[in-house]
Amino acid sequence: MSSSKKLYHIGVCEGDLPKRVLLPGSRKRVLTIGNLIGGEVLADERQLVLVGSYKGKEIAVVDTGMGPSSAAIIIREVIWSLKGEGVLIRVGTCGSLQPFVKVGDLVIPEGVVADECVSKKIVGEGIPLIPSREVVDSLKEEAFKAGYTIGENLYIGITHTKDALYEFERPELSSDPSSTRRRMSMLTEMGVLATEMELSVLLALALKSNAEGGNVKAGGLLLVVSPYIGKGLTFEGPPQEDLIKIALEAVIHL
Repeated sequence: MSSSKKLYHIGVCEGDLPKRVLLPGSRKRVLTIGNLIGGEVLADERQLVLVGSYKGKEIAVVDTGMGPSSAAIIIREVIWSLKGEGVLIRVGTCGSLQPFVKVGDLVIPEGVVADECVSKKIVGEGIPLIPSREVVDSLKEEAFKAGYTIGENLYIGITHTKDALYEFERPELSSDPSSTRRRMSMLTEMGVLATEMELSVLLALALKSNAEGGNVKAGGLLLVVSPYIGKGLTFEGPPQEDLIKIALEAVIHL
């Protein structure tokens, strides 16, 4: 912390954040959510932190930045601000690892393949990273209410977290293209639904905090913005309204 007692990167003090926190990787998504909750700026230094309310429940929205290293710094400070107790939901985007998972579909992770080194530094090797059942169930219920159907535009299962975007999704840019292609194919064959860059770190930090006596419930909701990876890497811009609305509805019931 700095001499002012603010947490250095998120710019707030311990106890400043409400117990329900949404964690987009995108600053633009923070602002969009902020418009729906009447969000007031609590901090806007390195990261944007907004606090507002939705249907009478106080909610914070914090920009994690992109990638596991950035997310680890920000989410750890968020948990410190919460004094180890709260609900954290990543509201993010992902790329499809299955031909049947389409752009615009929603994915609710039930577990994560951690293909990055940061979570291992938090909890060690070989530790399963599993979202809180309460978070998964709340997200699923709200997705159903919003008209989503499993197997049509909603998928629930295992996702993948990586630490390099282009080097994974365009193997020719990696130092070992053949190995990267094999890894990608293995994930698809094993039924992994989608790939993103922050969720494993959120789950690792929640697990670590809970092992130390905390009570952090964590999970994620992902919007598919890149089609099946076997077709090559492209980014599309499907509407994000349902992603955000479902996350808001889910978090207020936790």
